[in-house]
Amino acid sequence: MATDDEDGGAGANTPPADPLERRRRPGREQWSNKTDFLMSVIGFAVDLANVWRFPYLCYKNGGGAFLIPYCTMLLVGGIPLFYMELALGQFYQTGAITCWGRLVPLFKGIGYSVVLIAFYVDFYYNVIIAWALRFFLASFTNILPWTTCDNDWNTDFCQPVNCFYFSKSIYVYLFKNSFCSF
Repeated sequence: MATDDEDGGAGANTPPADPLERRRRPGREQWSNKTDFLMSVIGFAVDLANVWRFPYLCYKNGGGAFLIPYCTMLLVGGIPLFYMELALGQFYQTGAITCWGRLVPLFKGIGYSVVLIAFYVDFYYNVIIAWALRFFLASFTNILPWTTCDNDWNTDFCQPVNCFYFSKSIYVYLFKNSFCSF
């Protein structure tokens, strides 16, 4: 008599209860070495918010005095939660929704919120990168779009660039309130 696992029945797709047995199961990709895993984690943890927004937040919230509560919360909450999420992901070898659902079925909502936040952050960063590419490509034109006042986005307070200097195929724009004598 065949069991569900042998004949491809209902139990064929259920994961083994023992996590060690699940690790021996073929078909799940593994990291080739620890450096691969470390570089992937660093790539996901260090993003635009760390490089671009953190100095602004430090300046806005008191400079060096902001670092004391920031480092305290980083040590008390940030690093332990980050390590817990990595450890759970490595132990269960599943995504966020399944991982939290297996840990405590009531916490499955945490997994959904992690996925939803990642979805929103992806859109946010794509918009930032699109704007950066748009301005980068616009900077190759002879007249930069943001130096004139005949654009759709200009307000009534727009002041056009009143003097520019041409030198060796490079336009150097000086604004109205700057020193414009040559």
